[in-house]
Amino acid sequence: MSMRQSLSVDRLPILLWPVGVAAELAAFFFVFRASGDVTAVDLTNRAVGGSFIACGLIAWQRRPGNRTGMLMTLVGFLFLAEPLLVEVDSSFAYTLGQVSAGWWAIPFAALVLGFPSGRISSRIDALIVAGFAFGTIVLQLLWVTFLEFPTGKSNVILISADAGVADAIDTFQRWFIVAVAIALVLVGVQRWLQAPPLLRRLLLPTLAGAAALLILAGLVVYQLLVGVPSRASQTALSLTLIVVPLAFVLGLLRAQFARAGMADLVVSLRGARESRQLGEMLAKALRDPSLVLAYWLPRFECYVDADGNPVALPAEGSGRAATLIDNDGQHVGVLVHDSALAYEPELLEIVCAAADLALEQERLQAELKARAGELAGSRARIVEAGDTARRRLERDLHDGAQQRLIALAMALRLAEARIQDDPQAAEQLVASARADLAQSMAELRELARGIHPAVLDHGLAVALDSLTTRSAIPVSLVVDLEKRLPDAVEVAAYFVASEALANVGKYARASAVTISVFRVNGVAVIEVSDDGVGGADDGQGSGLRGLADRVEALGGRLEVVSPVGGGTVLTAEMPCA
Repeated sequence: MSMRQSLSVDRLPILLWPVGVAAELAAFFFVFRASGDVTAVDLTNRAVGGSFIACGLIAWQRRPGNRTGMLMTLVGFLFLAEPLLVEVDSSFAYTLGQVSAGWWAIPFAALVLGFPSGRISSRIDALIVAGFAFGTIVLQLLWVTFLEFPTGKSNVILISADAGVADAIDTFQRWFIVAVAIALVLVGVQRWLQAPPLLRRLLLPTLAGAAALLILAGLVVYQLLVGVPSRASQTALSLTLIVVPLAFVLGLLRAQFARAGMADLVVSLRGARESRQLGEMLAKALRDPSLVLAYWLPRFECYVDADGNPVALPAEGSGRAATLIDNDGQHVGVLVHDSALAYEPELLEIVCAAADLALEQERLQAELKARAGELAGSRARIVEAGDTARRRLERDLHDGAQQRLIALAMALRLAEARIQDDPQAAEQLVASARADLAQSMAELRELARGIHPAVLDHGLAVALDSLTTRSAIPVSLVVDLEKRLPDAVEVAAYFVASEALANVGKYARASAVTISVFRVNGVAVIEVSDDGVGGADDGQGSGLRGLADRVEALGGRLEVVSPVGGGTVLTAEMPCA
């Protein structure tokens, strides 16, 4: 729709106000001008059209994107069409009035079934609306073609004046409309009963519309069985139809009336001292006790509740919906609520706008709790990793260098004892001891490299190059650093690359690896990517978890992207300003 068309549609309710007022005044004028007494049924029946037009135009102007107001307005004008057309001194107008006598039931059925959006969403709803269209258009038109008007006006579409055929068609049409109306009532009531509590309150106007159609069906059945209309049922139907548009417009504009409570919400938010209080206040303002307030933590890329527990967004069809909350263009949180609130976008918008500052404060507190929990877990893992490393170091020293040094001492004592008597044997013992000593020195150097790589003394680029030369998989190394990084950052980067290469060699089945190191805005970044099978999970295993703890201890973050079959990219970012 173009902007010009949108503006014309927005102005249409304004243009229809005088038309609606004129149509209602004309309907009352013709009532009082007619001969005979004016009954309460006559007055209430004429007021129905005006009620639908007025309420429909109000709803249309307040909620232009919702079709409910448009449907109510159409019901009102079609309801007044027959009594106005039959008063025109024209056979064509009189015939059109008779043909269009029941057309108002079509948009009325769409209004009841489509509330609160005003849109038909299911096949059964479309069939019911089509049933009303068939009964009030096709059957009505067929009936009029065999009807001779008793008023002296000629029937412009008369095929054959046959009272018997006309009566048969009229009887069938009435029973057909009764059946379709009962089907609508059953669908509407069942939908209301199956709806969650919040949606039930929102769908109350549909019960009012269903009640009107039920009364209409009863009135038609009574007239078919008795032969004369029930004036009590006619009065009840007219009064119900007058109230129905009021129920729809009030239900549609609930959010507008809820604005009065927003001032109290803003005042209450200032006194909210706990996250739970904030969530409870928002739930009360939205009348949804199941509402959950969650905060977005960009560092962890997840939503958490007031206690720092992860919150998953609802799945489609779960009966729950999510409304994102932004503060000055920054995403701060989400409201997980009953899906019925999606029909009240203004109310959600008002509540979110009133609470955005409090949400930002609570989000920061939730982030602190989440970071505290993560820090506690990280500390526990670091202590456990330290204990494990010490035990491994003790075991390696005991099983390796220590045993070799004991053997070396024994060999030297034997050489000392034989050096006088058997110099050749002593020489062999000394040679064997020299070999054991060299092996022990190599093992100690290997242990020292695991504690703190000495090669880092020559810079990160040299240390990473030494890793690539020992890798069984071809590695492409790119180091773009103008100056050296802090020692702690270089050590962390070295171990990230070392662990990543070890994992590639064990699990990735890759043919090539790329290591890139660079600095961006005071942040050191090391990225290790491979073309392997992917499927790595940073939440599984102690290796990557230990690296994450090491990186996060420096205020950084470790990210692993590893789609199955798409290789793995491990990225560590550490501040180094």
